[in-house]
Amino acid sequence: MIKKITLIVFISILAIGEFYSQALTALAPTYTYTGKPRFQIETRRNNITWGIIKVELFPNIAPHHTRNFDSLVGQTFYDTTAFHRVIPNFMIQGGDPNSRHGPINTWGQGQVGQPTVNAEFTVAKHLRGRLSAARSANINSATSQFFICQVAYPSLDGNYSVYGRVTSGINYVDSIALAPRDVNDHPLTKIEMFVTYIGSNDTIPNPPALIAPKNDSMEVDTMLLTYLKWTPESDGIIYHLDISTDSTFATITTTVNTPNTIYSISAGLPGGTKYFWRVNTNNGGHFSAFSPVRHFKTQMPYNDVGLKNNSLQINKPLIFPNPSAGKFTFSNIEIGNKIEVKDISGKLIYETIAKDVTVLIDLEGKEKGVYIFRISNSRSEALQGKLIVK
Repeated sequence: MIKKITLIVFISILAIGEFYSQALTALAPTYTYTGKPRFQIETRRNNITWGIIKVELFPNIAPHHTRNFDSLVGQTFYDTTAFHRVIPNFMIQGGDPNSRHGPINTWGQGQVGQPTVNAEFTVAKHLRGRLSAARSANINSATSQFFICQVAYPSLDGNYSVYGRVTSGINYVDSIALAPRDVNDHPLTKIEMFVTYIGSNDTIPNPPALIAPKNDSMEVDTMLLTYLKWTPESDGIIYHLDISTDSTFATITTTVNTPNTIYSISAGLPGGTKYFWRVNTNNGGHFSAFSPVRHFKTQMPYNDVGLKNNSLQINKPLIFPNPSAGKFTFSNIEIGNKIEVKDISGKLIYETIAKDVTVLIDLEGKEKGVYIFRISNSRSEALQGKLIVK
Protein backbone atom coordinates (compact mmCIF):
# COMPACT_ATOMS: atom_id res chain seq x y z
CA MET A 1 0.00 0.00 0.00
CA ILE A 2 2.82 2.39 0.87
CA LYS A 3 4.57 1.64 -2.42
CA LYS A 4 1.37 2.22 -4.36
CA ILE A 5 0.86 5.58 -2.78
CA THR A 6 4.50 6.46 -3.38
CA LEU A 7 4.18 5.46 -7.03
CA ILE A 8 1.04 7.54 -7.44
CA VAL A 9 2.75 10.53 -5.88
CA PHE A 10 5.81 10.04 -8.10
CA ILE A 11 3.66 9.80 -11.22
CA SER A 12 1.74 12.87 -10.09
CA ILE A 13 4.93 14.85 -9.69
CA LEU A 14 6.07 13.84 -13.16
CA ALA A 15 2.72 14.78 -14.60
CA ILE A 16 2.77 18.15 -12.90
CA GLY A 17 6.30 18.77 -14.12
CA GLU A 18 5.26 17.95 -17.68
CA PHE A 19 2.12 20.06 -17.31
CA TYR A 20 4.18 23.10 -16.35
CA SER A 21 7.12 22.60 -18.70
CA GLN A 22 5.57 24.82 -21.34
CA ALA A 23 4.97 27.54 -18.73
CA LEU A 24 8.63 27.48 -17.73
CA THR A 25 9.69 27.90 -21.34
CA ALA A 26 7.10 30.61 -21.85
CA LEU A 27 8.71 32.83 -19.23
CA ALA A 28 11.51 33.70 -21.65
CA PRO A 29 11.88 37.51 -21.63
CA THR A 30 11.97 37.65 -25.43
CA TYR A 31 8.16 37.21 -25.59
CA THR A 32 6.46 40.49 -26.51
CA TYR A 33 2.88 41.72 -26.39
CA THR A 34 1.21 44.35 -28.55
CA GLY A 35 -0.31 45.85 -25.41
CA LYS A 36 -2.03 44.58 -22.28
CA PRO A 37 -3.45 41.04 -22.64
CA ARG A 38 -7.06 40.89 -21.47
CA PHE A 39 -8.85 37.98 -19.81
CA GLN A 40 -12.34 37.09 -18.72
CA ILE A 41 -12.74 35.33 -15.36
CA GLU A 42 -16.14 33.64 -15.25
CA THR A 43 -17.09 32.80 -11.67
CA ARG A 44 -19.48 29.94 -10.90
CA ARG A 45 -21.16 28.71 -7.74
CA ASN A 46 -23.01 25.38 -7.72
CA ASN A 47 -22.22 25.22 -11.46
CA ILE A 48 -24.23 28.41 -12.07
CA THR A 49 -22.51 31.49 -13.43
CA TRP A 50 -22.27 34.11 -10.70
CA GLY A 51 -20.54 36.92 -12.58
CA ILE A 52 -17.82 37.94 -15.03
CA ILE A 53 -14.65 39.73 -13.94
CA LYS A 54 -12.51 41.18 -16.74
CA VAL A 55 -8.84 41.93 -16.16
CA GLU A 56 -5.87 43.24 -18.11
CA LEU A 57 -2.25 42.46 -17.30
CA PHE A 58 0.87 44.66 -17.25
CA PRO A 59 3.71 43.21 -19.37
CA ASN A 60 5.59 46.54 -19.16
CA ILE A 61 5.60 46.28 -15.36
CA ALA A 62 5.74 42.56 -14.56
CA PRO A 63 6.56 40.67 -17.78
CA HIS A 64 7.31 37.30 -16.16
CA HIS A 65 4.15 37.21 -14.06
CA THR A 66 2.12 38.29 -17.07
CA ARG A 67 3.57 35.55 -19.23
CA ASN A 68 3.11 32.95 -16.48
CA PHE A 69 -0.60 33.77 -16.11
CA ASP A 70 -1.09 33.92 -19.88
CA SER A 71 0.59 30.56 -20.49
CA LEU A 72 -1.48 28.88 -17.76
CA VAL A 73 -4.69 30.26 -19.26
CA GLY A 74 -3.61 28.82 -22.61
CA GLN A 75 -3.50 25.39 -20.94
CA THR A 76 -6.95 25.91 -19.28
CA PHE A 77 -5.06 25.52 -16.02
CA TYR A 78 -7.29 27.84 -14.01
CA ASP A 79 -10.60 26.28 -15.06
CA THR A 80 -12.44 24.76 -12.05
CA THR A 81 -9.89 26.13 -9.57
CA ALA A 82 -11.46 28.20 -6.83
CA PHE A 83 -11.26 31.54 -5.15
CA HIS A 84 -10.25 29.68 -2.01
CA ARG A 85 -9.47 32.60 0.32
CA VAL A 86 -11.83 35.54 0.73
CA ILE A 87 -11.40 38.37 3.23
CA PRO A 88 -13.75 41.37 3.16
CA ASN A 89 -12.06 44.78 3.07
CA PHE A 90 -8.90 43.07 1.85
CA MET A 91 -8.80 40.70 -1.14
CA ILE A 92 -9.87 37.48 -2.85
CA GLN A 93 -7.27 34.82 -3.69
CA GLY A 94 -7.40 31.89 -6.09
CA GLY A 95 -5.61 29.77 -8.68
CA ASP A 96 -4.38 26.85 -6.54
CA PRO A 97 -4.65 23.48 -8.39
CA ASN A 98 -5.43 21.82 -5.06
CA SER A 99 -8.77 23.63 -5.08
CA ARG A 100 -10.02 21.57 -8.03
CA HIS A 101 -10.50 18.28 -6.19
CA GLY A 102 -8.18 18.31 -3.18
CA PRO A 103 -9.26 18.41 0.47
CA ILE A 104 -10.21 21.93 1.51
CA ASN A 105 -7.46 21.99 4.13
CA THR A 106 -4.89 21.85 1.27
CA TRP A 107 -6.34 24.79 -0.63
CA GLY A 108 -3.74 27.53 -0.90
CA GLN A 109 -0.77 25.23 -0.27
CA GLY A 110 0.06 24.70 -3.94
CA GLN A 111 1.51 21.54 -5.47
CA VAL A 112 4.99 20.09 -5.81
CA GLY A 113 6.55 20.84 -9.17
CA GLN A 114 4.89 24.17 -9.90
CA PRO A 115 7.37 26.60 -11.48
CA THR A 116 8.08 29.72 -9.51
CA VAL A 117 8.29 33.27 -10.80
CA ASN A 118 10.86 35.65 -9.35
CA ALA A 119 9.53 38.74 -7.64
CA GLU A 120 8.89 41.80 -9.81
CA PHE A 121 8.45 44.41 -7.10
CA THR A 122 7.79 47.87 -8.49
CA VAL A 123 6.26 51.14 -7.33
CA ALA A 124 2.84 50.07 -8.73
CA LYS A 125 0.32 50.35 -5.90
CA HIS A 126 -2.10 47.77 -4.53
CA LEU A 127 -5.20 49.82 -5.28
CA ARG A 128 -8.77 48.57 -5.41
CA GLY A 129 -9.06 46.09 -8.28
CA ARG A 130 -5.32 45.50 -8.66
CA LEU A 131 -4.22 41.93 -9.40
CA SER A 132 -1.06 40.70 -7.68
CA ALA A 133 0.92 37.50 -7.16
CA ALA A 134 0.39 35.45 -4.02
CA ARG A 135 3.54 33.99 -2.48
CA SER A 136 5.02 32.46 0.68
CA ALA A 137 7.66 34.08 2.88
CA ASN A 138 10.13 33.46 0.05
CA ILE A 139 9.78 36.49 -2.20
CA ASN A 140 10.53 34.36 -5.28
CA SER A 141 7.90 31.71 -4.55
CA ALA A 142 4.98 32.97 -6.67
CA THR A 143 3.34 30.25 -8.80
CA SER A 144 -0.19 30.16 -10.21
CA GLN A 145 -1.97 31.79 -7.29
CA PHE A 146 -3.04 35.42 -7.49
CA PHE A 147 -5.19 37.81 -5.54
CA ILE A 148 -7.38 40.78 -6.42
CA CYS A 149 -7.55 43.68 -3.97
CA GLN A 150 -11.07 44.59 -2.91
CA VAL A 151 -9.70 47.77 -1.33
CA ALA A 152 -6.43 49.66 -1.51
CA TYR A 153 -3.84 47.99 0.73
CA PRO A 154 -0.66 50.12 0.95
CA SER A 155 1.19 47.72 3.26
CA LEU A 156 1.50 45.30 0.31
CA ASP A 157 3.20 47.90 -1.91
CA GLY A 158 6.75 46.96 -2.77
CA ASN A 159 6.32 43.53 -1.14
CA TYR A 160 4.15 41.77 -3.72
CA SER A 161 4.22 41.82 -7.52
CA VAL A 162 1.37 43.82 -9.04
CA TYR A 163 0.76 42.61 -12.58
CA GLY A 164 -2.78 43.52 -13.58
CA ARG A 165 -6.07 45.17 -12.74
CA VAL A 166 -9.81 44.65 -13.01
CA THR A 167 -11.41 46.57 -15.88
CA SER A 168 -15.01 45.48 -15.22
CA GLY A 169 -16.88 43.32 -12.74
CA ILE A 170 -15.37 44.81 -9.58
CA ASN A 171 -18.81 44.35 -8.01
CA TYR A 172 -18.31 40.59 -8.28
CA VAL A 173 -14.99 40.95 -6.48
CA ASP A 174 -16.99 42.65 -3.72
CA SER A 175 -19.57 39.85 -3.70
CA ILE A 176 -16.90 37.14 -3.49
CA ALA A 177 -15.05 38.97 -0.70
CA LEU A 178 -18.30 39.15 1.28
CA ALA A 179 -19.25 35.50 0.72
CA PRO A 180 -19.87 33.45 3.91
CA ARG A 181 -16.60 31.80 4.97
CA ASP A 182 -15.15 29.47 7.58
CA VAL A 183 -12.48 30.28 10.18
CA ASN A 184 -9.75 29.72 7.56
CA ASP A 185 -11.36 32.22 5.16
CA HIS A 186 -12.52 29.48 2.74
CA PRO A 187 -15.94 30.24 1.19
CA LEU A 188 -18.60 27.92 2.58
CA THR A 189 -19.72 27.28 -1.00
CA LYS A 190 -17.00 26.72 -3.58
CA ILE A 191 -16.55 29.58 -6.06
CA GLU A 192 -14.94 28.27 -9.24
CA MET A 193 -13.26 30.25 -11.99
CA PHE A 194 -12.98 29.72 -15.74
CA VAL A 195 -10.44 32.02 -17.40
CA THR A 196 -10.40 32.91 -21.11
CA TYR A 197 -8.17 35.18 -23.19
CA ILE A 198 -10.33 37.87 -24.83
CA GLY A 199 -7.86 40.15 -26.63
CA SER A 200 -5.43 42.97 -26.07
CA ASN A 201 -5.71 46.55 -24.93
CA ASP A 202 -3.25 48.33 -27.22
CA THR A 203 -4.02 51.84 -25.97
CA ILE A 204 -0.99 54.12 -25.90
CA PRO A 205 -1.18 56.58 -22.98
CA ASN A 206 -0.88 60.32 -23.35
CA PRO A 207 2.17 62.08 -21.96
CA PRO A 208 1.40 64.01 -18.78
CA ALA A 209 1.34 67.81 -18.84
CA LEU A 210 3.90 69.44 -16.55
CA ILE A 211 2.37 71.80 -13.98
CA ALA A 212 5.02 73.16 -11.61
CA PRO A 213 7.38 74.83 -11.36
CA LYS A 214 6.59 77.11 -14.27
CA ASN A 215 8.86 76.78 -17.24
CA ASP A 216 12.02 78.89 -17.02
CA SER A 217 11.52 79.42 -13.28
CA MET A 218 14.48 81.20 -11.74
CA GLU A 219 15.87 81.04 -8.22
CA VAL A 220 14.06 77.80 -7.29
CA ASP A 221 14.89 77.32 -3.61
CA THR A 222 15.59 73.63 -3.07
CA MET A 223 16.30 74.17 0.63
CA LEU A 224 12.53 74.46 1.03
CA LEU A 225 9.93 71.87 0.09
CA THR A 226 10.00 72.19 -3.69
CA TYR A 227 7.97 69.84 -5.88
CA LEU A 228 7.83 68.87 -9.51
CA LYS A 229 4.17 68.30 -10.44
CA TRP A 230 2.36 66.94 -13.49
CA THR A 231 -1.14 65.89 -14.50
CA PRO A 232 -2.42 62.34 -13.89
CA GLU A 233 -3.35 60.22 -16.90
CA SER A 234 -6.49 58.10 -16.68
CA ASP A 235 -4.67 54.82 -17.40
CA GLY A 236 -1.32 55.76 -15.89
CA ILE A 237 0.14 53.12 -13.55
CA ILE A 238 3.71 54.41 -13.21
CA TYR A 239 5.29 57.72 -14.22
CA HIS A 240 8.93 58.03 -15.20
CA LEU A 241 10.76 61.28 -14.41
CA ASP A 242 14.13 62.38 -15.79
CA ILE A 243 16.10 65.39 -14.51
CA SER A 244 19.24 66.53 -16.33
CA THR A 245 21.58 69.48 -16.67
CA ASP A 246 21.60 68.70 -20.40
CA SER A 247 18.64 69.64 -22.59
CA THR A 248 19.19 66.51 -24.70
CA PHE A 249 19.21 64.26 -21.61
CA ALA A 250 22.41 62.63 -22.80
CA THR A 251 23.34 62.50 -19.13
CA ILE A 252 20.68 62.04 -16.43
CA THR A 253 21.09 63.65 -13.01
CA THR A 254 18.04 61.95 -11.50
CA THR A 255 15.73 59.25 -12.83
CA VAL A 256 12.68 58.14 -10.89
CA ASN A 257 9.74 55.76 -11.30
CA THR A 258 6.78 56.75 -9.18
CA PRO A 259 3.04 56.01 -9.00
CA ASN A 260 2.47 59.62 -7.95
CA THR A 261 2.13 62.84 -9.93
CA ILE A 262 4.47 64.78 -7.67
CA TYR A 263 8.14 64.47 -6.79
CA SER A 264 10.04 66.34 -4.08
CA ILE A 265 13.42 67.85 -4.82
CA SER A 266 13.61 69.28 -1.30
CA ALA A 267 16.67 67.16 -0.52
CA GLY A 268 18.52 69.93 -2.29
CA LEU A 269 20.01 70.19 -5.75
CA PRO A 270 23.20 72.23 -6.21
CA GLY A 271 22.50 75.94 -6.44
CA GLY A 272 22.98 78.20 -9.41
CA THR A 273 22.33 75.36 -11.85
CA LYS A 274 19.90 75.02 -14.74
CA TYR A 275 17.93 71.76 -14.80
CA PHE A 276 15.73 70.21 -17.47
CA TRP A 277 12.97 67.73 -16.65
CA ARG A 278 10.44 65.55 -18.43
CA VAL A 279 7.91 62.83 -17.56
CA ASN A 280 6.25 59.97 -19.42
CA THR A 281 3.43 57.54 -18.58
CA ASN A 282 3.51 53.74 -18.30
CA ASN A 283 0.03 52.21 -18.52
CA GLY A 284 1.33 48.66 -18.14
CA GLY A 285 1.26 47.91 -21.85
CA HIS A 286 2.85 50.94 -23.47
CA PHE A 287 4.91 53.97 -22.60
CA SER A 288 3.75 57.38 -23.71
CA ALA A 289 6.01 59.87 -25.42
CA PHE A 290 7.80 62.19 -23.03
CA SER A 291 6.16 65.43 -22.04
CA PRO A 292 7.51 68.68 -23.49
CA VAL A 293 10.70 69.53 -21.59
CA ARG A 294 10.68 72.25 -18.94
CA HIS A 295 13.59 73.85 -17.17
CA PHE A 296 14.28 75.76 -13.97
CA LYS A 297 17.32 77.29 -12.30
CA THR A 298 18.18 76.73 -8.66
CA GLN A 299 18.94 79.54 -6.28
CA MET A 300 22.56 80.34 -5.51
CA PRO A 301 23.51 79.17 -2.01
CA TYR A 302 23.72 81.74 0.76
CA ASN A 303 26.21 81.88 3.55
CA ASP A 304 24.99 80.43 6.84
CA VAL A 305 22.41 78.24 5.09
CA GLY A 306 20.24 80.61 3.14
CA LEU A 307 21.05 83.90 4.84
CA LYS A 308 19.91 86.98 2.97
CA ASN A 309 18.97 90.49 3.95
CA ASN A 310 17.12 93.49 2.63
CA SER A 311 19.36 96.00 4.41
CA LEU A 312 23.11 96.28 4.75
CA GLN A 313 22.76 98.06 8.13
CA ILE A 314 21.64 95.12 10.25
CA ASN A 315 24.36 92.95 11.77
CA LYS A 316 24.86 89.61 10.06
CA PRO A 317 24.61 86.89 12.72
CA LEU A 318 26.83 83.85 13.04
CA ILE A 319 24.76 80.70 13.52
CA PHE A 320 26.16 77.47 14.90
CA PRO A 321 25.47 74.64 14.35
CA ASN A 322 23.22 74.73 11.31
CA PRO A 323 21.91 72.11 10.53
CA SER A 324 21.26 71.12 14.14
CA ALA A 325 19.23 68.64 16.17
CA GLY A 326 17.22 71.64 17.36
CA LYS A 327 19.42 74.09 19.27
CA PHE A 328 20.98 77.01 17.37
CA THR A 329 23.33 79.64 18.78
CA PHE A 330 23.01 83.11 17.21
CA SER A 331 25.95 85.44 17.84
CA ASN A 332 26.74 89.00 16.68
CA ILE A 333 23.17 90.02 17.50
CA GLU A 334 22.21 93.58 18.46
CA ILE A 335 20.57 93.82 21.86
CA GLY A 336 16.90 94.58 21.28
CA ASN A 337 16.69 92.76 17.94
CA LYS A 338 13.54 90.73 17.45
CA ILE A 339 14.06 87.13 16.31
CA GLU A 340 11.15 85.17 14.83
CA VAL A 341 11.11 81.59 13.55
CA LYS A 342 8.33 80.29 11.29
CA ASP A 343 7.65 76.93 9.66
CA ILE A 344 7.43 76.71 5.88
CA SER A 345 3.68 77.38 6.00
CA GLY A 346 4.38 80.74 7.62
CA LYS A 347 3.18 79.77 11.11
CA LEU A 348 5.10 81.51 13.90
CA ILE A 349 6.63 78.89 16.20
CA TYR A 350 9.26 80.92 18.13
CA GLU A 351 9.77 84.57 19.02
CA THR A 352 12.20 86.38 21.30
CA ILE A 353 13.86 89.76 21.93
CA ALA A 354 17.67 89.64 22.18
CA LYS A 355 18.88 90.56 25.67
CA ASP A 356 22.50 89.81 24.79
CA VAL A 357 24.72 89.63 21.70
CA THR A 358 24.36 85.84 21.81
CA VAL A 359 20.96 84.12 21.71
CA LEU A 360 20.10 80.43 21.97
CA ILE A 361 17.17 79.33 19.81
CA ASP A 362 15.68 76.01 20.99
CA LEU A 363 13.59 74.09 18.43
CA GLU A 364 14.06 70.66 19.98
CA GLY A 365 10.89 68.60 19.67
CA LYS A 366 9.92 70.27 16.41
CA GLU A 367 9.56 68.25 13.21
CA LYS A 368 12.66 67.74 11.13
CA GLY A 369 12.90 70.09 8.18
CA VAL A 370 13.54 73.68 7.16
CA TYR A 371 12.42 76.71 9.18
CA ILE A 372 12.65 80.41 8.32
CA PHE A 373 14.12 82.90 10.80
CA ARG A 374 13.76 86.67 10.60
CA ILE A 375 15.78 89.23 12.56
CA SER A 376 14.49 92.82 12.69
CA ASN A 377 15.46 95.97 14.51
CA SER A 378 13.76 99.21 15.50
CA ARG A 379 14.81 100.84 12.22
CA SER A 380 12.58 98.42 10.24
CA GLU A 381 15.67 96.74 8.89
CA ALA A 382 15.41 92.97 8.58
CA LEU A 383 17.40 89.91 7.68
CA GLN A 384 16.15 86.38 7.14
CA GLY A 385 17.51 82.92 6.50
CA LYS A 386 16.97 79.21 7.09
CA LEU A 387 17.44 76.88 10.03
CA ILE A 388 17.57 73.15 9.36
CA VAL A 389 16.42 70.75 12.06
CA LYS A 390 17.88 67.32 11.33
